[in-house]
Amino acid sequence: MKLTRYAVRALRKVGLLDNFVFNVPIKLSGKVVQVPMVKGVGFIYVLDFEPFMDELIKRLTPLFPGVFVDAGVNLGQTLIKAKAARPDIVYLGLEPNPVCVDYTQRLVRANNFANVTLVPAGLTDHDGEGGLVLWNGEAGDPTASLLSDLKPQRANQREVPVKLVTWATVEKQAPIGKLGFVKIDVEGSELDVLEQLAPRLRSDRPITVVEVLPPYDPPMPERVERQKRMEALFRSLDMKLFRIHKDSSPLRLEPLEEFGIFTLQELSDHLVVPSERVNDVLKAFAR
Repeated sequence: MKLTRYAVRALRKVGLLDNFVFNVPIKLSGKVVQVPMVKGVGFIYVLDFEPFMDELIKRLTPLFPGVFVDAGVNLGQTLIKAKAARPDIVYLGLEPNPVCVDYTQRLVRANNFANVTLVPAGLTDHDGEGGLVLWNGEAGDPTASLLSDLKPQRANQREVPVKLVTWATVEKQAPIGKLGFVKIDVEGSELDVLEQLAPRLRSDRPITVVEVLPPYDPPMPERVERQKRMEALFRSLDMKLFRIHKDSSPLRLEPLEEFGIFTLQELSDHLVVPSERVNDVLKAFAR
């Protein structure tokens, strides 16, 4: 596996990776999976990406069986981890970037993943069309956002048209079973996604992993306002908030009353737990 990764790195270093389309075998959760390299898109898989998500999936999916909802699929980084750990899991992903959707469909075919549904749209409060800002200008930008004012403008940024959809429309397209695990990584649009999912969060009581970007210091008022609205939503749902500290093994969960003011990107990942399941979750990370 290492030799293959070194070869891919070498192709990228000499500027040739963008000329080829091929699959690369990598090992996840003790299993070999195939990841496409599509003219440079997919290089993230050659890196050691988001190892903390492997642990979350392994420890929490047995406690929270049900549909795995992935808002912000990007290149299928969470999909491939979920399927490596639990091949039988039912997966529903939402992703507005057409390039990322195409790539993830290739990923699904390359590995013959079953029970995978991809919705090629961003989850928000209305159906229609919008713009997705690619901050680094790259087609598969993992920091792409539906919020054009999320960051200061950059010289190489560009915007692509995308589809938007409400959860009500998603549910009309196909029946969706009880939610078990929800992952939200949507670069600033977390509140929209949480509000759309709120009725199912209340009824199904899934575990939720959500990335909330730093408000920085001095704080950005619009980010703080979104934080406060999310905190109010969690209270109304009777759910508890934890910050995930990824620098320890097992992962350390810090209980929070509020997101607060923070500046470090590595503090952006949070766990939202139904209050009646807090002890179960803490026990899962105590061993």
